[in-house]
This record gives sequence, structure tokens and C-alpha cells, in this order.
Amino acid sequence: MADRLAHYHAKRDFSRTSEPRGDERPDDAPSSGTFVVQEHHARRLHYDVRFEVDGVMPSWAVPKGPSADPKVKRLAVQTEDHPLDYQDFEGTIPKGEYGGGSVVVWDRGTYRDITSGAVPGTSMRAAIEAGHFSVWIEGEKLHGGWSFTRTGRDGGKDQWIMVKRADAHASDVDLTAQTRSVISDRTAEEVAGAPDAPTWTREVATWEPPMLATLARSAPVEAGWVYERKLDGLRCIAVRNGDEVHLWSRNHLPFDSRFPEIIDALRALPADRFVLDGEIVAWDGDRTSFGLLQRGGPGVVATYCIFDVLQLMGRSVRALTYEQRRSLLAQAVDPVDPIRLVDVLEGEVGELLASACRDGWEGLIAKRAAAPYVTARSNDWRKLKCTASQELVIGGWTDPRGARSGFGALLVGYYDGSALRYAGKVGTGFDGTTLRALGKDLADRGTDVSPFADPVRERGAHWCLPELVAAVGFTEWTGDGKLRHPRFEGLRPDKDPRTVVRERPS
Repeated sequence: MADRLAHYHAKRDFSRTSEPRGDERPDDAPSSGTFVVQEHHARRLHYDVRFEVDGVMPSWAVPKGPSADPKVKRLAVQTEDHPLDYQDFEGTIPKGEYGGGSVVVWDRGTYRDITSGAVPGTSMRAAIEAGHFSVWIEGEKLHGGWSFTRTGRDGGKDQWIMVKRADAHASDVDLTAQTRSVISDRTAEEVAGAPDAPTWTREVATWEPPMLATLARSAPVEAGWVYERKLDGLRCIAVRNGDEVHLWSRNHLPFDSRFPEIIDALRALPADRFVLDGEIVAWDGDRTSFGLLQRGGPGVVATYCIFDVLQLMGRSVRALTYEQRRSLLAQAVDPVDPIRLVDVLEGEVGELLASACRDGWEGLIAKRAAAPYVTARSNDWRKLKCTASQELVIGGWTDPRGARSGFGALLVGYYDGSALRYAGKVGTGFDGTTLRALGKDLADRGTDVSPFADPVRERGAHWCLPELVAAVGFTEWTGDGKLRHPRFEGLRPDKDPRTVVRERPS
């Protein structure tokens, strides 16, 4: 295997620059789908756009930065692949060194390869080598689709153009007017003028995209796995810097106003800087109930069940193993209501799963004990479900019949690349309050055009903008890709509709 970082290493003197040396992951390492854009004040200002692919980060220098306007084509010059560690680099590269100047993390998050949706079987690496790829980006500043196309070579470097796709996030807003780092809130000028010229910014705890589990057809058979209870609630990243505490959804939406008791409990912990990962749940006896959490009201107590730590006391701990992170978590968190630590379950996985299903749990999460924490979906975390369920995008509704009000059934689907595929209608699981409230929400989003890429032949169908996500339980998928016996379990305001895809067991 050729060393994809050879050019990167050859251009740098690591005795002078504090840029990360980094190591290449093996080809079979799962790509965690992260991206970063770094504002780089070198000889000329430019923006380095990097995507995680096959254990390294292919990179492009974009002189004018990304544009949200589909009519604007940005020059993007492909540079050498960078190590994964580089996505956290922020600081000053010494003058005289390659790329000398100040660097800040202008944006970061996750991306989804949508090239393969249009050309099945095409890997991200193959698409780059072929000279064209498209990605859907979920960052803190960048959202939506972009396409990259190679146009030729100049001075020995591949020239590309970067173009915004025409989607709901397209606009004529100048994205580069936002100049502050998403991890330290500093500008490149402030980094360059800092007395100690810091090269790693870990002192300020910041939100990071969570690690996501893949749906598994069966439990792992090899050794080295641990198991936790699968909870049915709202995924929550908790960030604390001194007295300042924030609760964020998996898509960086704020939860602060909904759960002030949890914020108070986190503020009382001895550790005063951290980023924690967990699930906010409501208990119905010994079971977690998403419907109860969503309805809220008197007597409903929300609990933050914590199962991982990403940053602690100014240092990232993502590179540590799961077992090492759990040890730190036990030392940092005092489990006093309304916060708890999720237990690691003891026993044989078959017996654990059978017991979980008998007790009405949603299932188990299997986690590889030696795995680091990656900010994207990973096969090192696997969902073992007792019942079939997943999130689906609402694209329309049908007329109510009889005495029913609001609507008859929801028309739902999932994304396959940029296409919203129709998955069937959901007509059960609603109470009167939900029918009226959700019916109004749907009407407010009404449109004359179906958002589905497939024909939908349902009597009395109406269409809406695909902006709402529903949690749906069902028995199985039919052969033609529709839900069998679906039931509505609640809305998922914490989920971005564009990230909803059909979950397939691995």
C-alpha cells in the first residue's frame, strides 16, 4: 500500500512545526465521514477543505472560500493528503516552513458521500480519482450539497471547481464573512498575535458531532465487545466551560431551555470543563418512553443518561479506548438525579438481548472496547434492536376519514442520495392532540409538488415540505421497500431530515 502521507511528511520539518505528524489508517479502517475547513493565512489567504477518506484527508485549497451560491464556481486546488489529526490543528506554522502562517478551524462536522447514490458502487476515493464527486455537508457554517469537478492541471497541481448544489441551503450570503474558529471562537489574527502562539486549542470545551451506531443483523461473535442498554430518548452532547453549560442535540440544536434541571446538575459537578455524550430520557416505570419525553408535562422527569466523554479538563480524550474513557467518566461524573451513568452490562450477549426484549427495552448497543471515539457513524458501535424502528421524513398526508380530525395518515420516506424515496403511509399511533397539532404543522408546510422521487398513489394525498422527521415503529420492510404495520411514535425535532436514510443491518 502506497503511503498517502508521504508528500505531507516530505514537505514538513517536524522539529520546527508543531503540525501533527499523524499516521495513515489501514485501507480497511472504516471512514468516519468527518470534514474540516481551515482558514489559512499563509502567503495568501485561502481555505483548506478536507474530507476523511480511507484513513487520511484528501485536501483542496480554495482561495476565495466556499460559496453558498450555485451560480458561483470556486477554484479548488488539490493538495497533498493530510492526516486525520490535522482536522483539530489550530495555531501558527513558523515562517519559512511550508504553509507558514496562522490557521484556525473555520468549520467542521460530518459529510455524506452522495456520488454513490447517483453511481452505485462508486467509492469516495474512486470518485476523486475519476475527477468528480458530490457531498452533503453538515457543519456549523456549511450545510447542504457541494460538487467538486476536476478541470485540468496547472503548475503540476490538479485544478478543480467547487460548486454549491441547488438545495434549500443555497443563498447569496457571504459565508467567509464569518471569521471565527468553531472550536476556540478566535480569529486567525488573534491566533497569530497570541503570546504563546498555541498550536492546539483544547482548553475551551466545544460541541462535536456524536459517534453514531450502525444497525446490526446479529451480535458480534468475536471477543472484545461490551454492551449497554439502548435508550429511547434525545441524544445530547453536554458542554461545560466553568459556570457556562449548554445542551446540544446531535445536529447542534440547543436543548438548554427544555432541561434546566440537567444544566444545574452538570454545573454542580467537580470537573468544570468537559464534553459528555448521552441520552435524555423520560422513565415510564423501568422503560424509557420517547412519547412521554416529547409530551412532557407535570410528573414527567427528564434524566440525562451519560455513556461517554469526548473532552475533559482541556484535553480531547477521543483517541483513548472506550474502556479508558469509561474510567475517566466514572471519575468525572457523580451520578446524582437528574443525571446517571449508563451501566455496562455483564453476561453473554444472547442472554442479555433476550432479557432486554422480555423487559420491553428497545435493545442493546454493542461497543468495541478498544475503539476510539469518532465523530460520525461507525461499525465500532452497533445497534441490536428488539423491534424494528427508525426515523423517516414526512413528505405529505392523506385526508381524515370518519370522525377523525387533522389528517388520516402520514406519507413518509427516506433519502437515497438526494432523492426522497417513498416508504409508505403511517396511520396509527396518534392521539387527538397530536392529530390536531401535527395537522396544523403539515398544513403550514403545504406545497403543490410531491417531494418524493417515486410516484405515490394514495387517495386524498397532500404534499408538504420535507422538514419534519417522525420516529416510526414497524414489523418489517416489504420486498418493494415499504413499511409493514407502521405506527407513529413521535416527532424527532433533533434529527435533520437530510440525514435520514434507510437503516440496513450490517
